[in-house]
Amino acid sequence: MEETRPKSRSQCLTDVEQAVDQLDVSETGREMLRLLVKSSYGCPVKERHRYQDAAARLVEEAFQDEEEVLQARSREAADKADKCRSDAQERAGKLRTSKEGFTGTISAFRAAKETFLADNQILQQRRRALDQSVQDLRRCQAKLREATGCKDQLQQALAVLPGILEGTARDETVIVLLGEVALEDSLKTAALSSLKLPAEARGSFDKAVLEQLHGALSRLLEALPGAEAEQLAVEEARVSEEAAASAFVQARAAQSTSAHALRLCELELRWAQGAEGAALECLQEKEQELRQFERELKATNEALHQFRQGPMASLKVLQEPEIAVVPLKTPTKGKQDSHVHDPTSAGVPTPVRAAAVL
Repeated sequence: MEETRPKSRSQCLTDVEQAVDQLDVSETGREMLRLLVKSSYGCPVKERHRYQDAAARLVEEAFQDEEEVLQARSREAADKADKCRSDAQERAGKLRTSKEGFTGTISAFRAAKETFLADNQILQQRRRALDQSVQDLRRCQAKLREATGCKDQLQQALAVLPGILEGTARDETVIVLLGEVALEDSLKTAALSSLKLPAEARGSFDKAVLEQLHGALSRLLEALPGAEAEQLAVEEARVSEEAAASAFVQARAAQSTSAHALRLCELELRWAQGAEGAALECLQEKEQELRQFERELKATNEALHQFRQGPMASLKVLQEPEIAVVPLKTPTKGKQDSHVHDPTSAGVPTPVRAAAVL
């Protein structure tokens, strides 16, 4: 590694003069400091007048003030960087919290979705079960009607026939029923004619026909099968249909509840996603601000370092007395200087008024 040669006093004086332009003083102050530098540090220390010593102290104070200004700027930049770094760490913590919350809402949303899908599947199953039970009930009712025939109509007709005979009732059900029941054609024809007549216009023949009709309908009703098995099947099918309908209502309520919960989880998921994005954006802004403060801190520290290593170091060199090394004389043969071999005096530097030795 190449060694750096020390600066001469003239170079140090030039550095100090040039550094005056960097000082945070007015232009008039700079002009005065330039004159003070030349008049004080341009002269050897031991030959300075007391006014030159005072001028040197003024220059030294100005440079110390500048160093303090640079130190204050460095401290201020460090404080800003520390504050910004602390804020960045706080925002990083908020981002971690937001990420954890976002992850939690994702899990909750997935669980709510699975619940909804399961409830929806159950609802579809209950819907199919209800449809099947309705079809079973209708089929059982159809079998019952097939087994019992026109039992209800026969019972109704027999109930109103006494009133028809007395002339106090008139029911078209009997007339309609005559076209469906198995009776002799002659009896049907005669009964239809008698039924159409008013009660006061009927004769003994009409009354006999209607009595025969009542007996025939009674015998038909007694001849109809009981259909107990079909009736029981209808009752069981009706119970199954009611249970299926109740189960379907419950499943629909559960599916509605899980759908509402899924919607809420979806909204929370979107909110958490937005919160994470906002936290990330805030952190990135603070990190960018921190990089700026760190650049400013580096610049101020570099400026302080350069000032200390440059003008301040040169100023310290100029504050030291000038020294020079007196070269030793070569002794003549057979005769030696008594001081040549004196270890206490050989090579001891003495102050001179010449320019500084490199």
